[in-house]
Amino acid sequence: MSVYENGEIKLNKPLNYEVDNEVIMAVQIDGGFKTRIQTIRIEILDVDEPPTFINQPKPYLAVVPHERPIGYQIFRFNARDENGDGDKDVIYNLINTEPPGMFTVDQDTGIVRTAVNKYPSGITCKVYVQVSDKTPMNQNVNQESEIAVLEVVASNRPPQFYKTHYEVSVPQDIQVESSILHIQAKIFKNVDNINHPLFFNVEPRFDLFVQTEEGERMPSQFFSIEPFTGVVHLKKRLDNEDDYECFA
Repeated sequence: MSVYENGEIKLNKPLNYEVDNEVIMAVQIDGGFKTRIQTIRIEILDVDEPPTFINQPKPYLAVVPHERPIGYQIFRFNARDENGDGDKDVIYNLINTEPPGMFTVDQDTGIVRTAVNKYPSGITCKVYVQVSDKTPMNQNVNQESEIAVLEVVASNRPPQFYKTHYEVSVPQDIQVESSILHIQAKIFKNVDNINHPLFFNVEPRFDLFVQTEEGERMPSQFFSIEPFTGVVHLKKRLDNEDDYECFA
């Protein structure tokens, strides 16, 4: 919050009762010859907000093996009350699946499980889920989230980055070998060989390159990436007179 010379108090960012239920400020009042410091205490009132899904990354993607027993877990929704900042007292409601009857969702845990024994290779299914507040302040008001969509395929998926793009500003005097960025990705299970010992333990491997106008991949002259952690390092001193470089 900010205080102006006319005594007006301005809110600079949204309030969040779940983080801070009060704001205490010290304001100095100048009377010309003497000054006085006044303490201002602002109490934040709780407003019941709907629950929100907190899963990452988005969009929600999953894979399903071609043949598994009914009840096999493929995904778990996570949601919290109070717009994502509250407790986990929520109810997960399955709206429908496409095609119908392909998956179930546990109302208490948000776990998505198979509802049939076999899934045709390459089929794409969608699961629509909404969460509601289990303990609303007003029992006459139904606090519901947006509808989340989980896309499930009965085939292998490429890794999914946690962000659709990464952008970072680097000072030109930063030291060589400094870490400047951490890239993360989600690896999906291998549905073609589910019984392989590496099925549950595959880790992502990262490669960093610059793509030319002709589409050719070239090593970056400024940056390198740790192949198993996704941490990007500076490998050559920067100069703001140089052209910026985009890498992938």
